[in-house]
Amino acid sequence: MPRVLIIEDDAESRRLISDLFRRDDWNVLEANDGDAGVELALRDRPELILCDLLMPKSNGFQVCRTIREQLQPTKIIVVSGRDYRVDRTSALQAGADEYLLKPITWELLSSAIERLLPEIPRRSRPKPAAERESTPARIRFWGVRGSIPVPGKGTVRYGGNTSCVEVRADGEIIILDAGTGIRLLGLALDKEFGPRSMKLTLLISHTHWDHIQGLPFFSPAYNEKNVIRVLGYEGARAGLATILAGQMETPFFPVSLRELPSHLAIEELKEAEFQIGKVEVRSKFANHPGICAGYRLSAGSGSIAYFPDNEPYEPLKLR
Repeated sequence: MPRVLIIEDDAESRRLISDLFRRDDWNVLEANDGDAGVELALRDRPELILCDLLMPKSNGFQVCRTIREQLQPTKIIVVSGRDYRVDRTSALQAGADEYLLKPITWELLSSAIERLLPEIPRRSRPKPAAERESTPARIRFWGVRGSIPVPGKGTVRYGGNTSCVEVRADGEIIILDAGTGIRLLGLALDKEFGPRSMKLTLLISHTHWDHIQGLPFFSPAYNEKNVIRVLGYEGARAGLATILAGQMETPFFPVSLRELPSHLAIEELKEAEFQIGKVEVRSKFANHPGICAGYRLSAGSGSIAYFPDNEPYEPLKLR
């Protein structure tokens, strides 16, 4: 029976990955930090190691370097939620054989294992149709700040643009909020799609300026081939369409919303649950001035919650 060592500090992620291997007849070893993982690897010498990147004590890069110096035959797969080229390159240079993005499915793991360890016999097991068809959702943060954009050296770590998150799931491209980060997203989409048309859905959490101020600069909205569906709840004092159009009126911007050549449709939400293609969306109102909602997107590979503005508080005890 082949052995795999899973080095992961998140207990739930470790359990889920372990279950995948056990169902495929692997002997599973587990470690909850980098130092414990190195100790187990050198003692038990497993055929395969799955290693998280950001962990306490020793991080994934350190683990790879230490293990690779002493265990040449062992194959190492780094598993991370960070889709940065520098992380992938650094992991491979440190000794990893493969770099996979979370969330992990057995299809991804199985394919990597077949490439790295072709000599290990594999047990074929049928998959339910829903599992076969699901692919990992992709999430990218284009803007995470509130209030005003402040790009520069002081905000390199977390970024300086205001709220905008890109989600790709079940064949849909869903954009959460239209802060200044949406400008860079638009440029990236134009480069990716080239002359092809795009079908995009923009979910607005609320109409405070830091969540909508990038929309006039979203380049896909200026292409007549593109279809853009904008969803959100009514603003505090005016309808969603009125508020979005207001920031593009003549005193503030040279192009009005109605002059955008794309097929842009603004729909004011009335229900708390709805669909975007195969993606199920549930919303909940937040404790924030005006009308503000958070969203949970449920796709075939899991769910994503986006709740950017909420101020939890304890009710005041009046005497």
